[in-house]
Amino acid sequence: MNPGMPRALPLLAVLAAVVAPPRPLAAQSPADRASIEALRDSLNTVHDSTALRQLEAGTIAIAKQRRDDPLVHLRLGFIGYRLGELTTGKSHYDDAAGEFEWAAEQRPDWPYAWYGLGLAELAVGESSVIAIENLRQMLGKDYLSKAARAFAHATEVDPSFSFAVVDLANTALSQRIKPRLDVALTAVRLAAASPAGRHADVQLVRGRVEREAGEADSALAGFRAYLTAGGDSGVGLLELARTYYFARRAPDGWRAYLAGARAATSAPALTLYRTDLSWVADSAELTAFDGLPDPAARAAWLERFWTRRDVAEARDPGERLAEHYRRWFYARRSFRLVSRHRHYDITEVYRAKQVEFDDRGVIYLRHGEPDRRARFICAGPEQPNGEGCATNESWLYRRGDGDLIFHFVARGDVQDYKLIESLVDALGFRRAIQAGGQADPQVAELYASREQFGPLYGRVGRSLTAPGSAIAQDRAQGRHNIALGTTSDSYVQRFEQPLDAVTSAFVVGAGAPGGGQTLHVVFAVPGERLTPEPGPSGILYPLHFRVVVSDSTDRIVARLDTLRIFGARQALRQPAYLTGRLALPVPSGRYRYRFLITTPDGVAGDLVRQDSLDVNPLDGAGFAVSDVVVGREGSGLVWVHPGGGGRDENAGDDTVRLNPLSRFPEGSAAELYYEIYGLARGAPYHTVVRLERDGHRSLFGAIRGVFGGGRAPVLLEFDAAAEGPVTRVHRGVALRDVAKGTYHLTVVISDPASGRSATRTRRFQVVAR
Repeated sequence: MNPGMPRALPLLAVLAAVVAPPRPLAAQSPADRASIEALRDSLNTVHDSTALRQLEAGTIAIAKQRRDDPLVHLRLGFIGYRLGELTTGKSHYDDAAGEFEWAAEQRPDWPYAWYGLGLAELAVGESSVIAIENLRQMLGKDYLSKAARAFAHATEVDPSFSFAVVDLANTALSQRIKPRLDVALTAVRLAAASPAGRHADVQLVRGRVEREAGEADSALAGFRAYLTAGGDSGVGLLELARTYYFARRAPDGWRAYLAGARAATSAPALTLYRTDLSWVADSAELTAFDGLPDPAARAAWLERFWTRRDVAEARDPGERLAEHYRRWFYARRSFRLVSRHRHYDITEVYRAKQVEFDDRGVIYLRHGEPDRRARFICAGPEQPNGEGCATNESWLYRRGDGDLIFHFVARGDVQDYKLIESLVDALGFRRAIQAGGQADPQVAELYASREQFGPLYGRVGRSLTAPGSAIAQDRAQGRHNIALGTTSDSYVQRFEQPLDAVTSAFVVGAGAPGGGQTLHVVFAVPGERLTPEPGPSGILYPLHFRVVVSDSTDRIVARLDTLRIFGARQALRQPAYLTGRLALPVPSGRYRYRFLITTPDGVAGDLVRQDSLDVNPLDGAGFAVSDVVVGREGSGLVWVHPGGGGRDENAGDDTVRLNPLSRFPEGSAAELYYEIYGLARGAPYHTVVRLERDGHRSLFGAIRGVFGGGRAPVLLEFDAAAEGPVTRVHRGVALRDVAKGTYHLTVVISDPASGRSATRTRRFQVVAR
């Protein structure tokens, strides 16, 4: 009920109003509008269809006597509309539409006649058969289009009639093929400039229509006007956020999104936020969101929800939310359902609860643009019983832990693509069953069209016999991918050119007792992967680096962003590598880190994930040991540890040799470095060094020249004295008799006084010279 309108009348009062004697009618007067609104309000309180039928019968009798009275036909139309709502009967909506049409013919300058006709046409369309509705919509003759034209008439005769403006805009926005926004856009702009512009709902739909038409600045103005007019802050700020993202103003979008979450208390606002969330979240996350007690908790939870996804891919805060809205706008343009009436075939096992997007939209919103798409053009028409070759499409997402492949078909309606388990299901249930037991040329052609998706598809495509086992494997993988793809989400870092970076990391002390810990990330990039740039005295290689360290909940504990420019006399060529080291302080604890390296243009790059990083407290408060660094003389990269002591000729510094590739030529030597904390000067500590070949349980080989000695046993043990709160140990290990292969070097250091010990392991390769 509109503000300023009378309260709902009792049903008997409505009857009295209906049988009131006629009076001369000019334009539709405020009193007439008030009477109609009172009728609508009263009808909304009626839930007894029998009483409504009695009211309808009495009103029909009056209409027969006053056939040319448009007010009576309007009342009869709204009674029929309410009967349709209560009984879900299409015939009542048809009757209502007829009454509204009659009233519109009598008084085409009355907005309520056209408005009622629009409502009735919408209701008729909701009860239509999908195939007929879709065809009519393509031709512009569907009920949705008829409703839009009716609402447009209402706004033309009276731009201040806010009901029609709002419903016209919502109808245009819900057009499933191509929204007819021209009429709606004109209507909302006229209404916004009229007294109707004072209504918040008019400004809300104005903003939405402007945005749908691509007018970002005008949409922002509409949503700001909505808030100024007293609109729901949660709704208005979320719509502003969406529009900022549409205009590629991501920082403004991020701020508005969180501000809206803090203001969202109403059911409409919470529904909008939850719906947006449902496209990405899993069931557990949705349950957690539903259980949050207040707006502040919801805003904090949403911020963590999106930033966790940023951290997982070493992205800037807010990137994942910006990508979500980019996907959302794309899905609205490309994957919106033609109708909410969906029919499922037996092969279409995934049954979505939402009715806004087809299944391609569901996958796109969760995983974004696929790496590859493929289709198979069917030779003949699809059979009416759901058999035969259907319109089909497959998407491939390349993943390091296993590719995701999704198959979609659209049967009977090219606008509604649904997920299927196996590609062969595109040929229908009967053919899918038969394909496992006999050779089928069309099955082979279908799978050959996806040959680049993986070896399974090529194997079936080239098969001259029944490919039963391969199709069974395809079905099992498809079932798994559907379950995973519709419950998870991703926004992986993708680069046109991988850099193939080799990385390793170690944690040592910050340089002094009590100084904390430092994470060092060592990298090597093949020279041929880099594009040289001319510099003043040679070649330049600019690279952007990012290191993100987070806990198990993806809360960031340390982060480093830097652009470094490396110089060389000439361009690096195979087998040369560009090497370097990054360092950042980290607190003690158990973490994971992401190391991102990209060229400034973002074309080439790599993201390295390490999900296990143990950082022990190296503050000297107790016995502790740093990681072991296994370096090599001549590797081209060293780390000068400031304040490391007098072991190096550089006063006060400690030179630690690194090995970015973790490779040692046969017969070379490994340079070990590690730090021991928490022991008094002169206190003894015990060390055991082992070398084991990867995949072997027993000790392997012999280590010569350990700690300056001759031939050493495979198991080394020795005692030494601590140099104080921090003992920095350098030792050389000769690898003369160690054959090619991958090895684990394990160092165990014990404190006899406390009985505590620490084990550190490093992995490296021995390669041919």
